[in-house]
Amino acid sequence: MNQAKPRSPIICLAPPLIALALILFPLGWLGEVWRPLGAVIDWLFPNAWAHAIGHASLFGLLGLLTLAAIPALRRRPRAYLGLLLLAGVGQEAFQALYKGQLLVFDDTRDIATDLIGGLAALALIQAWAWFRRGKVAELFRRPRRQQDV
Repeated sequence: MNQAKPRSPIICLAPPLIALALILFPLGWLGEVWRPLGAVIDWLFPNAWAHAIGHASLFGLLGLLTLAAIPALRRRPRAYLGLLLLAGVGQEAFQALYKGQLLVFDDTRDIATDLIGGLAALALIQAWAWFRRGKVAELFRRPRRQQDV
């Protein structure tokens, strides 16, 4: 039989680790140092809503990549959310370092937005698994009536 070789853990973990590195890197600092990137950041995130959507999207992507690389976390939502919380606090801490300030209220709001993105990723993965198991079809199937004999 021709069986596929199991992939190396490094190869499996590479996508979420790359995403994590990009999330942790203080892009605001790089945007200040390199103005063309700063202009793109200002264009992408012109207001607080766009900033919140950006946070949720980044952590949603990180969550999807993490859940794809480590399927066991799908059954352990607390551990998964704990990892995302750690990543969110890490990102805000790196931003606070380059800004030379302590963590403030805006940072806790950003962390909450990060967790919302991660929860959306978990819900999407769970819904996909449910759909693949055929559970969705059961929702739309009419229950059988007992017929009088």
